[in-house]
Formats: sequence, C-alpha cells, structure tokens
Amino acid sequence: MPQEIAISDLKGTRLGVPAADRTSAPSPTGAQRAARKRARFARGLAAPGMVISVFVLVVPLLVALAMSFTTWSPTRGSLLDAGFEGLFNYEELLVYDTRFVEAVARTLTLSVICLSLELAIGLGLAVIFLREFKGKSVLFSTLLTPMMVMPVVVGYTFWMLFQSNGPINQISMILFGTAPEWFRSAFFAWIVVIVTEVWHWTPLFFLIMLSGLNSLPENPIRAAVILGASPRQVFWRVVLPMLKPVIIVALVIRAMEIVKLFDEVFILTRGGPSTSTETISLYIYKLAFQDFQLAYGAAAAFLVLIGTLLMVHFLLAPVRDQLLGEPR
Repeated sequence: MPQEIAISDLKGTRLGVPAADRTSAPSPTGAQRAARKRARFARGLAAPGMVISVFVLVVPLLVALAMSFTTWSPTRGSLLDAGFEGLFNYEELLVYDTRFVEAVARTLTLSVICLSLELAIGLGLAVIFLREFKGKSVLFSTLLTPMMVMPVVVGYTFWMLFQSNGPINQISMILFGTAPEWFRSAFFAWIVVIVTEVWHWTPLFFLIMLSGLNSLPENPIRAAVILGASPRQVFWRVVLPMLKPVIIVALVIRAMEIVKLFDEVFILTRGGPSTSTETISLYIYKLAFQDFQLAYGAAAAFLVLIGTLLMVHFLLAPVRDQLLGEPR
C-alpha cells in the first residue's frame, strides 16, 4: 500500500514538481540558434513574394467579387460610387441570360467530346509505347511537340489550314471533288475546334498515361497472366482499374483547361457562326471587354469558378482518399 504523502512533503513544490526542478528553461544551444536564424532568414526571403502574391492575386479577386454585386461599368463613373445591387447580376445570369446558359452547356459538351477523344488516343499511344520499336525516342519527342506550341499559334495554324482555299480543302477537292466551308456552318466549325483541341492536348494525356502505366506494380499483372487471363482481360480488369487515379487526375487537369478555353476559339471562329462555338470564357470576354459590362462579367466569372470547383470536387471524389493516402 503506497505511503501517504504528508503536507509538509509538498512544501517547496508546485503541481507536484519539486522546486529544485522548477528552474528556468535551458538556454538554446548554438545549433538551435542557427536553426532559428535560418528560419527567420527563410521567412524574410519568402515575405516579398507573399506580399506580391496578395496584391496580384487576392486583391484583384476581392475587387472583382465586390464589383459583381454592383452594376458598375467604366462608362458610369468610379467603382467607389457604384451602388450595391446584391445578387441581381447572379439572378440575371442564371434565370434570364439564355446566352450564358448556352455557353456553359456548349463548353461542357465540348469538354466531354474532347476529353473522350484525348483519353482514348492518349491511352492507346501509351500502350503502344510500352513496347520497344525502332525510332521510338524520335517518335516520342515528335508526339510531345504540339503540347509545347502556344495556343494562339495553334489557333492561327488551324485557321489557315481550314480556309476555303487552304490545304485541307485543296486535298478534299482532289479526293472528293468538293470541299465544305468550314467556318460558315456551325457543324463544321465545331469539327474544326474539336480537331484543334484534340491535336493540341492529346500529347498531355499520352504523357500522363505512359507515366502511369510505367509506374504500375507488375505482380498483379503477372498473377493474372499466370492464371490464364488474356491480354484483353489483363488490360480491362487489372491494368485499367489500377490506372483509375491517374486517368481521373488527367481528366481533372484537362477539364479545368477546357473551361478556360479562349485563345483557339477566338482565333478560329470568334464564337461563330453566330454564337454556335462561343465558349463560356469567350462570352465573359465579350461581356467585359466589348460590352464593358465588367460587373456582370465578374458575376459570370465567379459562377464559373464555383462551378469549376464543384466539378473538380466531384471528379476527384472516387480517388480522393487514395490520392491523399487517407484510410477509408
């Protein structure tokens, strides 16, 4: 049975800690002082960049957010004098502005078509490049070239290719005796935009898919082969499920880029004929810089931002735990 502690035994103590042990904290060693000095120096180096980032990114974002709750435009005086209109712009966009809704639907449709083609072609090329063949390194570098070209250059190049007297129509006349007017028909204009996007960004899918395939563990594939699975079964039932996180990440990256699609459509069609190829980014550009409805355009931009964040959230949901390394 433990001995009882007398009150006198607790004299000179506080919270059960002997007075002798309640000395001041030991002075930092030389290594600790050096570490603290390095940390302060690192914060000092990072501070200018953080301040610049706040002014370049955060402040304009807050100004645009405040602007979206007004009806201000450059022709109506100072922004400081603009009256607060609440959610008027957002209500107008979602309820009454059919052109905004059509631009969003058009962008989503373009995303589905382009992403499907880019994924199929990129994955197919990645599977081919798993094998060794003559000229593989040269062909690999060649396939990655389109991804490195600026969007404006790509748009102008394909605009020249699909002109009524351009190379595509000349070849079509030789082979079929006729050639379409690519930019005067909504259907053909869509084809030009899709072909341009797929040519430009399929290399990104190819690179991501090839990296993902090369990083897959070999044991499940070998086990499936030993158990008698055919190459097709191995691909669809073993390889593709293991590649799922890579595919979803690639889709998310490209989906965010297509939402911002502007350069190529602006160069190719200006959104025409009429508004048949007008993406949401091009529509917001026209609102802000052609119609000078900056507040209305800011509200549209924030709606697109919120929609993009929700889209990314739901696309990453199936693999979020796996990507973050969190247990289910």
